[in-house]
Amino acid sequence: MAHVTTNKDKIVARVRRIAGQVAAVERSVLTDAECADTLHLVAAVRGAVAGLMDELVEDHLHA
Repeated sequence: MAHVTTNKDKIVARVRRIAGQVAAVERSVLTDAECADTLHLVAAVRGAVAGLMDELVEDHLHA
């Protein structure tokens, strides 16, 4: 992914945060947490992934 070389550390950190959020969703499901809490976590993951996608697309277009 040559278009990521300028912000690689920043993007990797963002991906790791998203991985942490996904792990929180998994824990929420496994512990039978309240549905609203789980949905809130999933919404946060969706937003984080959308933000990552926007950044990658923008970097790609400017490469």
